[in-house]
Amino acid sequence: CTGTGKTNLLASLSNPHPAAIRHDDRTLYTEAKNLIIEGHPYRFIDTTGDVEREKDRTQAVREAMSARGGIAGIINVVCDGYHEYAVPRSEVFLEDSVVKPEYLKLHRQEEINQLAEWSTLLGDPLTSHWLITVVTKADLWWDRSEQVLEYYGKGAYFSGLGDARTLRPRVLPYSAVFHKFYGEGRMAGTFDAQNHATARHKLIEALMKALLSNQGAG
Repeated sequence: CTGTGKTNLLASLSNPHPAAIRHDDRTLYTEAKNLIIEGHPYRFIDTTGDVEREKDRTQAVREAMSARGGIAGIINVVCDGYHEYAVPRSEVFLEDSVVKPEYLKLHRQEEINQLAEWSTLLGDPLTSHWLITVVTKADLWWDRSEQVLEYYGKGAYFSGLGDARTLRPRVLPYSAVFHKFYGEGRMAGTFDAQNHATARHKLIEALMKALLSNQGAG
């Protein structure tokens, strides 16, 4: 989905402290990006999350599937409903910059709705060898970490993966940058610099294991 932090996540794989990407600077088109991680070169397909660009994403997936070597695996980026894009402040916040519960609920459901777009294409182990669901923006939801990770790992979101559940997805918390929601919303003060470093280390470790073995994120 749009505004989940996909581009920031990719930037953080090669730079532990990338600059925050503003919601009005988000990725508008699917882009291929070559990154050096732990000394190894890899190509990532960074998809735009805009709902109206479904055809663009589907075409990009099919092209990647037909390319030499195909698709190694999938990094599925979600953020517990903290999607950030160009919307009026009144749709996002209550008084005192508290995020509206209905805003988060709506976008969690949108994450589930968009699963069907790619899970039928990529949910076969012969097409994709592994799947890592990365729950970004942990600095915003870390005070509810047990609940959030349960939701993505075993709850309604996991059920919505459909065919992609056969890839035995691993769920990892992450935060590419420390950044207030829309520049003003609260942050979970329990997520600190050590948590940030640990989350990055675990993601890169899982990603490297998956990429180098093609046996799954494990």
